[in-house]
Amino acid sequence: MSDRVVRVAPDERPSLDELSGQTVFAVFEQASGCEIFLGLVTAAQVSARPGRIFADLLLQPPPPPLSADAPLEEGWRRLQKEQGGALAVIDSDGRFVGAVTPFSLLGAALRETRRLQAGIERQSARFRQRLDRLAEHTARLRRLREESKQLLSQAAETGLEQQLLQSALEHLVSLVGARYGALILLDADGKISDFLYTGIDPETAAAIGRLPTGKGLLGDFLLEKGVIRLTDMERHPRAAGFPPGHPPMHSLLAALIRCDGKVQGRVYLCDREDGEPFDCGDQRLVEEFADIMGMAVFLLRQRLLSHQQAVELKVATRVFENSAEGILVTDADKRIILVNRALITITGYSREELIGQTPRIFSSGHHGEDFYRQMWQSINATGQWQGEIWNRRKNGSVYPEWLRITAISDAEGEVTHYVAVFSDLSEYAVRRQGMERLIHYDHLTELPNRLMFRTELRQAIRRCHFNGRQMALLMLDLDRFKVINDTLGHQVGDRLLQQVSRRLQHCLRKREAPRMGDTVARLSGDEFTIILNDLEMPEDAITVAEKILARFRRPFVLGEIERSVTVSIGMVLYPAQAETLDELISRADMAMYHAKQAGRNRFCLYDPALHEGIQRRQMLENYLYNALERRQFEIHYQPQVSLRDGRIVGLEALLRWRHPEHGLINPAEFIPLLEETGLIEPVGVWVLQQVGRDYRQCLGALGETDFPVAVNVSARQLAPSLIGQVAAVLKDNALEPHCLKLELTESAAMDDPARTLSLFDSLQELGVGVCIDDFGTGYSSLAYLARLPIAALKIDRSFIGNMMTHTEDREVVSAIVALAHNLGIQVIAEGVETPSQWRALREMGCDVAQGYLCSRPVPLAQLADIDRTVWEV
Repeated sequence: MSDRVVRVAPDERPSLDELSGQTVFAVFEQASGCEIFLGLVTAAQVSARPGRIFADLLLQPPPPPLSADAPLEEGWRRLQKEQGGALAVIDSDGRFVGAVTPFSLLGAALRETRRLQAGIERQSARFRQRLDRLAEHTARLRRLREESKQLLSQAAETGLEQQLLQSALEHLVSLVGARYGALILLDADGKISDFLYTGIDPETAAAIGRLPTGKGLLGDFLLEKGVIRLTDMERHPRAAGFPPGHPPMHSLLAALIRCDGKVQGRVYLCDREDGEPFDCGDQRLVEEFADIMGMAVFLLRQRLLSHQQAVELKVATRVFENSAEGILVTDADKRIILVNRALITITGYSREELIGQTPRIFSSGHHGEDFYRQMWQSINATGQWQGEIWNRRKNGSVYPEWLRITAISDAEGEVTHYVAVFSDLSEYAVRRQGMERLIHYDHLTELPNRLMFRTELRQAIRRCHFNGRQMALLMLDLDRFKVINDTLGHQVGDRLLQQVSRRLQHCLRKREAPRMGDTVARLSGDEFTIILNDLEMPEDAITVAEKILARFRRPFVLGEIERSVTVSIGMVLYPAQAETLDELISRADMAMYHAKQAGRNRFCLYDPALHEGIQRRQMLENYLYNALERRQFEIHYQPQVSLRDGRIVGLEALLRWRHPEHGLINPAEFIPLLEETGLIEPVGVWVLQQVGRDYRQCLGALGETDFPVAVNVSARQLAPSLIGQVAAVLKDNALEPHCLKLELTESAAMDDPARTLSLFDSLQELGVGVCIDDFGTGYSSLAYLARLPIAALKIDRSFIGNMMTHTEDREVVSAIVALAHNLGIQVIAEGVETPSQWRALREMGCDVAQGYLCSRPVPLAQLADIDRTVWEV
């Protein structure tokens, strides 16, 4: 504990004149006849905040007190953590018994660490006594040297270097009787590593804590002489180089701290307490102190360096042994002298089998002499080499590794060792192959994917440039694959795609030098493509396409299900029909689309006319998206005439598109686009609403009082929402339900019979009739037909057009009329264009005719101008 503890009251003010650097003030408060300990205040705190009372100087919150039986290590740790300069000490009853400071702990540490003497306090006392300036000077110098060396040696063992150096400086200042002193230690670069001081406050120390420079006494002069003793600073002509903020001084004693010819630091003493200048004895004492400090600092740093090197060696050894990479070290003759555990694990050799061998023991024979010659040329030229190499394990297996070799040289540049570090790439190679397959192949069919396909196609184009031959690209798409997915499930669909991929591979031509083999790839979904390389003539591509179509005639076995699936194929030749990769793909796609449009289950060779058709189709599709918003649609009406009396009994509302630049667009062009894009749904709603608004004007134009107007409905509109849309049109225009009739094609009605039946029942409850359009072209189930609440059947125009020349078509029309009448359903003949057709239909008992003989579809404004004389009975 500190022997400089002074009891004070909290409202007292410290006296700076009586202040010592090691004084600790214990602040007590009197309350109810007893003392309450409030905390400690150090001289440093007083110096830092002069003029304050002790209550203001107390740390908040106060550091927890230290137990009297606490070990010294805890005291040091607590002082370093709390940074207050002092800790209170209490006994087992919690009573204040004293205080510890770095100075007092230093003394205690010195006492504990001395093995041959009673304790550091007695040693310090002897040290101070033997350094008494007025006693025997030679003995004091000798004792100063011995004591300093011993103290600093103990400091190196206990880790208290700075504290003991500070204590030594304070002893020197006290011994000489100086007002203040400083000790500066330099690092290897000549910069300040430690700045210790006594007798000045921290603010002043921060201002002056740098090395003096220039030609003054403390600059070059001190470096040259090694020691300076000035009796009157103000009168000396070279008293320069002091930093701003340096405290005023009259006399100065400074010396360099050297060891082995190198400057380790400086020691400064300023102004004696008695006002006398420093004398020769003081100078010899400081010089001796500087010599001792030089040797001590050098030894301390050497011990610290040795300790760091030992730690680094220990860490390096652990890293070496525990590294996941294989490491070996050879001597200059390339003989193995050291290996780690990872190398032993990877290669299968034991340490004893490898020591003394050369790395040739790992040679796999995979690389030739040129490889190793270039490797060692790089090592000799640059000192290192790295790259992939194949080596052999003890069991004979060959594996890839990433190897780095570094040459280690001595101070003269001579190679002393080689260090090789390698990573086993076996697992990486497997993962890399797996990743490559994931990137370039379809996981379901194991065929090349789109990315790999483009790479193969690019290579095929280059081969054509090189050998002057042709190639072909086939684009394939399964017909109605979505129906299989939706009805049988995606698992069945996946099995089908796998079988399709196998059948396609069986259709390819194998590689026969010099001809390359063909490539099949899956692009997405049910879309496949085939690259036919090195064609001798275009007919070779047609042969492959016909072979594929023939293969697809055999049903696919999907578990317990057999299903026939057809394919549509588009074909384009290179370089005859395309110049670039993207042109090849797009034109093959156009040809495939044309094959689908032509009826599916066929192949189509690219024709430039297809390109024009596709361009027009894309143009119309782009225009369609804004057509409804820009009011480009209009309704034309075509009358339906009774074959019995020639009276108009209804109208069919037909959608027309009038583009401002292209005029009237053929419905055969834009209606399918509306279906494919889904625009048919909002357009269909608009048609219903517009017909509702036009209804009464239609009656007025024809002079009729009541008849239905038929509106065509797409299969995409067959949803429960259709009922609400129809009901809203009737309500908004105050129409009776029989004023509207909905027409639906036979194929759309039979696509989902159960859904159609439910929807038709709802329309019947609403009072709206339903007509089946294009009857005879689909595959209607008569059972469902009998159950559907149908108001009329419309015979497809293809039968009407051929009935006068083909007996079969005439019989079909007659049968449809008879069937419908037996079911109580009205029959409408569509596409009536000649009087002979009119008369024949009337003879068969057909109810209603519709076609150009009666009238072309006309806008609402032209309904009144229809010529009725052409169908007068």
